[in-house]
Amino acid sequence: MKLGRNEKCWCGSGLKYKKCHLGREKEPSITSGEAISFSKSNSQRKSCYAPSILHGECEKRIINAHTISKSSSLISIADQTNHVMGLKINLPNLIKNKGRLYPEKIGINQASTFTGFCAYHDRTLFSCIENIIFSGTPEQCFSLMFRSLAKEIYAKEGGLRSSDFAKSADKGRTVINQIFIQKFIQDHQLGLNAAITELTILKNKLDEILISKEFSKIESLVFTFSQPLPVVVSSILSPEKDFDGNDIQDLGDLNFTPEQVCFNAFSSEGKGYVVFSWLANCNIIPSFIDSLRAIPNDNVFDALIKFFFTKAENCFFSPCWWDGLNEAQRENICNMIM
Repeated sequence: MKLGRNEKCWCGSGLKYKKCHLGREKEPSITSGEAISFSKSNSQRKSCYAPSILHGECEKRIINAHTISKSSSLISIADQTNHVMGLKINLPNLIKNKGRLYPEKIGINQASTFTGFCAYHDRTLFSCIENIIFSGTPEQCFSLMFRSLAKEIYAKEGGLRSSDFAKSADKGRTVINQIFIQKFIQDHQLGLNAAITELTILKNKLDEILISKEFSKIESLVFTFSQPLPVVVSSILSPEKDFDGNDIQDLGDLNFTPEQVCFNAFSSEGKGYVVFSWLANCNIIPSFIDSLRAIPNDNVFDALIKFFFTKAENCFFSPCWWDGLNEAQRENICNMIM
């Protein structure tokens, strides 16, 4: 490339070449300390994902909101020291484990939390699932769905911020490596921006349902188990395949708006529940749900456990259950997670 100092930089930043990548290969590389410091601040950013029309009610205090109930679900699977097994997804852990994720003990006060709601809205929006015995009412299923979606938007927005920070990772690299890194990040951000757009569209629809209280505009499938489940989860997915392995939507086509399904596994009053929820006007998700409903009862638990570990990061499980698995089973779960 032959660029003048005052021409726009090749990386697409919009800055002049002299203010951006000119001489980048001679700059000092980003240190692990700088990256870890950014990662920590990014994971602690605060916002309230209540509908914007309700922001006038917000309390100033943004809390560590649980996406999985501490008082029922997390306590039901915790050990005697009030710890559960889960993933600590942060940069120091990824560096230590060379990019792999391994389950480790997490205190129930930290498990499943994110700073995504003010104290008032966390208390009022989810009182129907925190303070009332679960019976699968439309409002309860909606609240589970709304909380899962808020956590996913928070995570995707954090991913976009991390991606922006990673643009500086080409400092001290050759020009060829700079081009490779910037191209990789551009492609990554295409996917992140598409996901955030899709999730925001869904969030706007759920905001409208919440304000109007028309909870019948979502549909849900509820599995009830006779005892608490050893695994709890709260997440959302745009499924590419159904439970039979059939392709149902192409996430590689950014001109196509995929459909999403939220899923939660938790305990209430000595029973276990798995809830899948989606917008009632979906065309693709019902076939995904039909493939799940077709699984024989004896195989449903195993199918759900595999689904949770392969599709959700916000997943926690009993240390006692984990200790009861053999080494091959634990390795299999770690491979599912990766």
